[in-house]
Amino acid sequence: MFVESCDTLDVEADELWTEAYQGEILGELVFTLMAERAEDPQRRRALETLALLERSTKELAEPLLARRGIPPGDTEATTAEAATMAHAAADLPWRDFLGFFQPEVSEFVAKYRRLVTLAGNDDERRIAEAYVAHEEALETFLRRSLGEEPGDPFEPIFAVPHVAAANSR
Repeated sequence: MFVESCDTLDVEADELWTEAYQGEILGELVFTLMAERAEDPQRRRALETLALLERSTKELAEPLLARRGIPPGDTEATTAEAATMAHAAADLPWRDFLGFFQPEVSEFVAKYRRLVTLAGNDDERRIAEAYVAHEEALETFLRRSLGEEPGDPFEPIFAVPHVAAANSR
């Protein structure tokens, strides 16, 4: 019975890591494609920053996926979905765009917290905690950008260590 439970948790963790990884690919591509089309320099900067957040977070999981032998998922389908989403969102007013994906971010925070509890070792836990931190920074960015709380929207993003490191490259 215990072995079955461990196997079930490993399968759950593998599936969540694949979903998390594909989610970061999706986010990076949506934000990058939208940034390429953005005429407003402030909006372009925000989208480029969000793409950096997603890309640097995605890169954290790549060695973990390889080490555990977890399939990365259907990147081709994710790429197509990102193109569709970016096209659909390109003409949305900024506030509508931000409000559109705000609920999804909360959903991913919960999923990433579950990854923390499923971590098989300290390295996996560290990466899962970085995924949580990245989503929490994104939540704060959204609230601040929407005027729901005071502060610089970019500050929590650049406070995430792996984003700060990627930004300094």
